[in-house]
Amino acid sequence: MINQVKVFWGSKKDFNSFLDKENLDELGDGTPFMELIQHYNSRIRPSEAGVKEEQLSKKIQYAYCICRADDFSSVLPHVLSNFVNIVCLNHDLAVLYIHNPPRKVLESLESFYEDNIQFESSEYLVPSVDLLRKTHKNLRSDVLGQAESKKAIISGLYRLMRQKANKPVVIMLYGPSGVGKTETAKSISKTFGGKIQRIQFSMMQNQEAMDYVFGSEHSKVSLARDLLARETNIVLIDEFDKVHPTFYNAFYEVFDEGHLVDTNYDVDLGNVVFLLTSNYMSEEEIKKALGPAMFSRIGCCVKYEDLAPEEKKIIVLNWYEGITKDLDKKEKMYIDGTSIKPWFLENANRYDNIRILKNKLENAIYDSLAEHFIIENSEPINYEE
Repeated sequence: MINQVKVFWGSKKDFNSFLDKENLDELGDGTPFMELIQHYNSRIRPSEAGVKEEQLSKKIQYAYCICRADDFSSVLPHVLSNFVNIVCLNHDLAVLYIHNPPRKVLESLESFYEDNIQFESSEYLVPSVDLLRKTHKNLRSDVLGQAESKKAIISGLYRLMRQKANKPVVIMLYGPSGVGKTETAKSISKTFGGKIQRIQFSMMQNQEAMDYVFGSEHSKVSLARDLLARETNIVLIDEFDKVHPTFYNAFYEVFDEGHLVDTNYDVDLGNVVFLLTSNYMSEEEIKKALGPAMFSRIGCCVKYEDLAPEEKKIIVLNWYEGITKDLDKKEKMYIDGTSIKPWFLENANRYDNIRILKNKLENAIYDSLAEHFIIENSEPINYEE
């Protein structure tokens, strides 16, 4: 028997904070959900044991049990549909805490305890004038250049602040690779209170990707499961142009109604900010590639320009300092004495892709270190000098 069920929807971080507020130490002895499953398995397969026989002959009392979202990946499908019977087979619980249960688990709970289920959820920051001012300030410090792009993004977020409908805002960030699109999304999410939920579309080209987007077995990760566990209402779908067009079908209702349903979960995505990134170079190219149906669901398209020569030099300096600060004294003195930094400062504008510029700079530093301290010098290095 379960006296009370408390269901929590949202991020793992918020679920743990919710448990902390429950003062579990004062409730009495608790148990993790997987221990209950071990008892259940011992009951139906006594020969495999693991639990003493006397423990199987009577109900075990616990003040609480915690069932975490990740636990569902470890059980067989029949556990979901028979969740309550299995949990209560050998246990009496005062409180069951359960995080992001799949649909069948929730149905099992509601069939027995519909009037005794308490629902809690993550509380996501919503745009306000003060929050948007802070967002713009952080964008100015976190992302180099792109003043017009930042202005357009704040405009899109302002729309979310004032709109009456419980609908997502969809913003397409497009332009050359490595000019700040992903960094923009990370900065906004940080301002909105948590780690960004990032979906990497360039990886989604096979059946496994189809299962991820549209849902499959409960034991597998899915788009709905990941979005349900998001820490903020900022969701980044990176490289939206790299996915097969079939996957866009999953987003019509998401972008229109803020609702995602798959085989295991039903997720409310109203007031979510979807930031899509792509390497398209114009809105006409975006519309042609995505088709009118998908393009019409994008609230605004924000163009990111190639960085100016002086901005690329700032990136070289910042990246150079970031790499060399982890070197020891001898290594840093040696690298500072080479022509690596002045050469990249002089030639930064030769690189259109900032990621390539960073990789080339990093390779130049470590190639030089390896050649000087390892290949040319076979004597042990005294790092204490």
